[in-house]
Amino acid sequence: MKYVIIGGDHPRHLHYLNSIVDSCNVVGAILEKRESFMPNVPDGLEDIDTNNFKRHFKNREKYEIKYFGTEKRLPTCPIHYVSEDTLSLKDSVAFIEKLNPDVVFIFGVLELSYKINKKLKKLPICINLNTGLIQRYNGDATLFWPFYFLEPNWAGSTFHLITDEPDAGQIIHQSVPKLEKGDTIHEVACKVVEQSAIDVKKIINILENDKELKLHKQKSTGKNFLTRDFIPQHLRVIYNLYNDDIVDQYLDNKLKPKNPELILINQ
Repeated sequence: MKYVIIGGDHPRHLHYLNSIVDSCNVVGAILEKRESFMPNVPDGLEDIDTNNFKRHFKNREKYEIKYFGTEKRLPTCPIHYVSEDTLSLKDSVAFIEKLNPDVVFIFGVLELSYKINKKLKKLPICINLNTGLIQRYNGDATLFWPFYFLEPNWAGSTFHLITDEPDAGQIIHQSVPKLEKGDTIHEVACKVVEQSAIDVKKIINILENDKELKLHKQKSTGKNFLTRDFIPQHLRVIYNLYNDDIVDQYLDNKLKPKNPELILINQ
């Protein structure tokens, strides 16, 4: 079988994409130049929120480096680069159609993938990795909101098919990491990607052995969080109220959220 990968160029994206490259016959990749990893602090914040904002994104960088390193290992296959400014949908579609893949794996560039998918003459199997358990947390920052709502056990990912509607495709599998004492919000986020990079190989194994993936229709969708839903003051819950020890509070049974009912591969 032939595979194409589509993803962002942050270390977490490349870690996941390279796990696919190492596991099967990847004949091409589309990589999108993503936004700066360290956003500017918004103007007009109180000192408490400025400090939390800096702490939050510095810690994100710290754990990304810890788990995925600073050297961006690019996939060893032909690569088509795009960005918001240079995106040519026509060129991207032509790149995929020339490669004629059986399966496309996607992570971190869902909007681009929907646009490409609608233009393809021959539709391959398109599998998106959504870093969120979408029956509860959908949309943007879906590894942040479980912590804000004191549900760290809901930090996970969902493998689902691409359809015409965002995040509405049938579910193949969901991944959650093992939570351990001392885990911070960003450490858990990295663990989600790390576990997903392991679990995607289970999907590849089924495809490579000519077996059929069991698909699960979504019974319900969680809240669709938008980028504008987040404000820096939300970080007060993570850092000032809990000092980034929400996982410890959960493991000590001081927080008792309901456990997710996960969909597991070919369950």
